[in-house]
Amino acid sequence: MKYRIRNILSIASTLMILACSSTGNLNQSIIDGYKEELIDVGANHYRVVYEGSQWINRSDAEAQKVVDYSLLRSAELSLENDFPFFVILSNDSETREIIRDDSVCNLNTQNKINKRKCMRYKSTGDLTSAFLKDPLEVESGTNIIKEGAYEGKALFASTTVLRVIARKYNLNRNLLFENEMGAQTQTSNVAEVIDWIPIINPMGAQ
Repeated sequence: MKYRIRNILSIASTLMILACSSTGNLNQSIIDGYKEELIDVGANHYRVVYEGSQWINRSDAEAQKVVDYSLLRSAELSLENDFPFFVILSNDSETREIIRDDSVCNLNTQNKINKRKCMRYKSTGDLTSAFLKDPLEVESGTNIIKEGAYEGKALFASTTVLRVIARKYNLNRNLLFENEMGAQTQTSNVAEVIDWIPIINPMGAQ
């Protein structure tokens, strides 16, 4: 049975009105365990999959984490390819029930399995994105694109996504970022990384 993750835009409350983004390249990811696939070279469409661990109990936090990590890697990929923005085209994330491969968990020999002993849950983040050079016009107070080919899709500033998720999960590695004055600064204190970010609507900025 599949449990569809419906809160891909939960992080949008933090990113609601997109911040300015840098196009500096990143040399490596701050997370491990993801898979990525170039879907369409001409359109810059990438798919990122992040698989979580197996859990005895269903975990909403784990389900959100794999989506966030897929979102984070999508942001990293866009920056690595010199695209400061990206759009989520599809979200195929899910949480699955898994029966352990064990004789005591064989439904053919047992009318009712011991759920705690045999049942596991596994969440997978699965996002397909399009990378953009320039921001698109969004609905006021949101990051939802107003019109065009990506109407109704969520627009994200790549650097902002990277900073917010790194802070959320305390991914404590050195992060290179630009401050408001454009000077390059390096820090290992992730909690400080997004404090300076100006919250603006990129289409409304003069």
